[in-house]
Amino acid sequence: MPSPLARASGRGGDATLIVAAAIAAATSYTTIYTDFNIAVVAAGCAVLGALVALRRTPQVPSRAAICVAVLIGLIPQWWRPPIGNVDRGPLFPLATGLGMLAGVLLIVGTLVVAHRRWLLGALAWLTMSAAATLVVQASARPAIDVWIIFQQATRGLLDGRNPYEMAFSGVPAGQTDDCFNYLPFTFLAALPGRVAFGDVRYGELLVLLTGSAMLVWVAWRARDQREHAGLGMLLAVLALSLPGVLRITQQAWNESVVLGCLFAAVALLLSDRAGLAVVPLALALASKQHVVLVLPLWALWPRFGWRRALASGTLAAAICLPWLLANPGRFYGCTVRFFLDLPARPDSISLWRFLPAAAQIPVVVALTVGALLLAHRFLDRSTAGLVLGCGLVFAAFDLANKQSFENQWLLASQLLVAALACRAVEPRDRAQDEAGPRTGVATGRGPAP
Repeated sequence: MPSPLARASGRGGDATLIVAAAIAAATSYTTIYTDFNIAVVAAGCAVLGALVALRRTPQVPSRAAICVAVLIGLIPQWWRPPIGNVDRGPLFPLATGLGMLAGVLLIVGTLVVAHRRWLLGALAWLTMSAAATLVVQASARPAIDVWIIFQQATRGLLDGRNPYEMAFSGVPAGQTDDCFNYLPFTFLAALPGRVAFGDVRYGELLVLLTGSAMLVWVAWRARDQREHAGLGMLLAVLALSLPGVLRITQQAWNESVVLGCLFAAVALLLSDRAGLAVVPLALALASKQHVVLVLPLWALWPRFGWRRALASGTLAAAICLPWLLANPGRFYGCTVRFFLDLPARPDSISLWRFLPAAAQIPVVVALTVGALLLAHRFLDRSTAGLVLGCGLVFAAFDLANKQSFENQWLLASQLLVAALACRAVEPRDRAQDEAGPRTGVATGRGPAP
């Protein structure tokens, strides 16, 4: 019989999963600020912070909670599919239908007996992968700066040009057209899609699906050693199937590259290949600037450590160095100064607009540092704790940042779900040993198989 603390911890896993699904659904249903979605994300962050402070998470959620989370996610997928901003082709309904079918398969896989979950989990992953691929094929010419600058930057790179010295044509009015404002691995990851199929989104999708497949494979390998590995596999697929994934893929937002790299690093960490995890973490750091916010957590976690974190940071810097040396002023202006000078958006899904001008930046810093300290103080030192800490830090940053939208919130939600998958897959003795007497956290037995 599980102890009261273990049962409470299990309920914490349920609450964490519902928070992640609710945030992803609310920010996908209405992708810019509304009173509804800001209330959901603010309440979700508060609940998540409380769960961490009370040491009630991460934990394997119950099967009922997984079903509820999937159902929450299906609502915006049905009512608000990604129909805007693109020229839709005849296969578009099939793409969105497959996205919802993946959710249905996850529910069925959760309800069936444990030994049948593997097939349904694999089918759900294949279905969602097909949906993401088809949504690119069926969504031509997104009228958004991200896709346009990636298309032109990769073409320029093939022609021997420096993307950071380029200006971009055909960008909708009011959007970015004078800077490539991401870090270099984003266009390097997108380049294969541009070369092979003429569209950068296929390259970004390849990174996402590779990282996700690695995490699913880790769960598959643990099926004979871990009681709840089947649920872990379903949770890993759920992280790929949350509402908003199809829109992120369709619009070429590069959170898909960040998530794929982080998933690969986590999978390698779970497979006792921490040295190899240095590489995908470095690639994530060389993709988007704010990924550096979670690097202190990787440095503090024993399974990775500060030496590997330093190596990841060094490798990321080496990836950026050629473009920095080619034109220091332009590289700094596009990747750093651009964001410092970026005007606040009134439709940002964040608290920035409610804060006095003098308090806006201090609140962003305070929330981000507070999340780091909360994770460091209260999360156990398992891989699950590390991944949940990353989701917590990103959520805290998004809550007060001057431009936070669906893509940023989805990344945080996906990491929260992935943390629960890690808890289900990770050897229990490892989680207990790494939690140790320092936190006294109870891992609990989780749900019945």
